[in-house]
Amino acid sequence: MMSCAYQHPDCMVGLILGTGTNACYMEQLSNVELWDGDTGPPKQVIISMEWDGFGDDGSLNDIATDFDDEIHRSEPSPGQERYEKMISGLYLGEIVRLILLKLVNKKLILSGPECDLLKTRGSFKTSYITEIEKDTSADLHQCSQILTDIGVSSSLEDRIVVKTVCKTVSQRSAKLVAAGIAAVVNHLNQPIVTVGVDESLYEKHPPIHDAVVNHLNQPIVTVGVDESLYEQSSLSV
Repeated sequence: MMSCAYQHPDCMVGLILGTGTNACYMEQLSNVELWDGDTGPPKQVIISMEWDGFGDDGSLNDIATDFDDEIHRSEPSPGQERYEKMISGLYLGEIVRLILLKLVNKKLILSGPECDLLKTRGSFKTSYITEIEKDTSADLHQCSQILTDIGVSSSLEDRIVVKTVCKTVSQRSAKLVAAGIAAVVNHLNQPIVTVGVDESLYEKHPPIHDAVVNHLNQPIVTVGVDESLYEQSSLSV
């Protein structure tokens, strides 16, 4: 947030979206009950939200899937960091793996020889999602190569399903990120707010940026949106 503010003085929110996730924002001192520091101008303080733990109280249970629940129960931090486990780079590949494994077990895709590696936690990397989403070849060659690397032979129909699963998981992450940003921006209630964004998932997975921008154009944000100000490193809403 501070580095972004050098170029965008109206930057009031910082977002980390990589292996993990967190956000911070500028809060008015009058809203911080426990503040016992400097009370002089500008009467603001940066609040680290630790929003990775949003949902640990059960507030996200209604939209969590069985795949989310399985990851939420597992290491690291079982039972904690629900929001992070639904949106960040450390977990998206694992969500895709669990979905694909269920489809395989139901004999809906990848009906070739059984793949033990797909049963191994962490075998489907989040970087695979990026490569598969970028694959626009007629035969989805890159997707085929990735599946071959993890020991799976596939038909074109299989690869179409795999790409759809990757895109769905990626898009859901973007929607949840956009919802979090929208909540913070709406709380700030400013005419325009720039959000400084950094870290690997946002930088190396372009569909996330585009999808977050798209969802922030929806009615979840109550302030104006100037698309001309969007950059890979910041969002102005």
